[in-house]
Amino acid sequence: MAESADSPSLRSVLRGRRGAFLAALLLAEFAAAMQGIAYSTVLPVIAGDLDGFALFGATLAAGSVAAVLMLSFAAPILGRFRPTLVLLAATLLYVVGAAAAVFAPTMGWVLAGTIVRGIAAGLLGGFGVGAIGALFDERERPRVFGLFALIWLLPSVAGPPLNALITEWLGWRVAVGWPAALVIIARVLMGATLAVVPWTPKSGQRVGVAAGVVVAASLALGAWGSATPTSLGVAALIVGVTIGGAAIAVFLSRGLPNAWPVLAAFALLCGGYFGATDLISLTVITGLGSTVLVASIAVAGGLVAWSLVGLRPRPDARPDPAIVGPLLLVAAIGALIAGVAIGSGIGIALVVGGGILAGGGMGAAYPLLSSEPFTTGAPATTVGSMVAFAETSATAWSALLAGGAYSALHVNGWRAAPALTVSYAALTVVAAAAVAFAVKSRSQRPRASRASGLAAD
Repeated sequence: MAESADSPSLRSVLRGRRGAFLAALLLAEFAAAMQGIAYSTVLPVIAGDLDGFALFGATLAAGSVAAVLMLSFAAPILGRFRPTLVLLAATLLYVVGAAAAVFAPTMGWVLAGTIVRGIAAGLLGGFGVGAIGALFDERERPRVFGLFALIWLLPSVAGPPLNALITEWLGWRVAVGWPAALVIIARVLMGATLAVVPWTPKSGQRVGVAAGVVVAASLALGAWGSATPTSLGVAALIVGVTIGGAAIAVFLSRGLPNAWPVLAAFALLCGGYFGATDLISLTVITGLGSTVLVASIAVAGGLVAWSLVGLRPRPDARPDPAIVGPLLLVAAIGALIAGVAIGSGIGIALVVGGGILAGGGMGAAYPLLSSEPFTTGAPATTVGSMVAFAETSATAWSALLAGGAYSALHVNGWRAAPALTVSYAALTVVAAAAVAFAVKSRSQRPRASRASGLAAD
């Protein structure tokens, strides 16, 4: 496959020792996707079996909050400790967390295991993104990040029905346990190729972590508030969303000030997309009275569009895909709002189309916005941690914003359609802010950085 002027071939990024490491990293991502989807699919069954519905909401949010907390400390950790030690620690933590859930006698053990796995995910997430930044040059990184969207496609489409069948035939412990073996295999393969990752100790590196800790605490407070049907719960949700969003902005701007606009655009893009995706099934089933099958088509359609568009990034295209992507997301959320308002068959078609359009916007912008911060010259460990933090924290924050708003309105007697409209309206503001920051970041980008890449390794 020949390389194009604006995107290298798959063969070039998968060649040699660094390609072997990338393949192992992609396998780890695939395994983690299967693991996460397995948990989300069978968690209601687990809660029912262990009489643990009181901890259901906390368990849903715990992994993301723990990952955000760990990513707050990831940059200084990755700057001081060798990759082998980081990988070993993350793998051991993962095994402990997975085992706690598989052998859980009570729901509290599942919650504890989810927290430990979230810590492991945060540590390895910063490491993996940083390794990509260190191994691949400016032209190659969008191509590599595009592959990660493709890796999520099969688990997203096939994962839920597969794990439902395993749960039905063999039980939920097998359903949440079998992906763990795949994760461990992927980590072993990463370890075998880890020597290719360049590592320079940065013991003098200073990255403030207070704002990141505030983000995690705010998300936890908001998650509690969204599940509490009182005025105190609503107040906690509002405080959690407000302080959490401000703390994310502070953490990213202080951690990587030269890349603040593009990090903000990337975080808002992820927040707008995943927040909307989290509401699509609810919209189709509860808001429009359709079936789970139609909801799965809308969600899967967006993931397919993301994967196909993102597989071949076009950094030199005009108009700029990094700006077009968030614009498409704004239009997609508009289609979702229109679908809720119109209802019936046309409304369902608009929601399905909106999901697909949102996925196309993510595919256009995600690889470019996630790779651009590496051009600042900051250590790859720092940039990788910040990029991973931006995505993880914004995704959790938008779920709290959109899902929490719906829950609070529903508890206070609102019907599904108007409650969904308010939630989507909030996400429209998020997506519009992503457009504004994308425009700002592209206008500030050095001309030379647009025209040329770094030397290949």
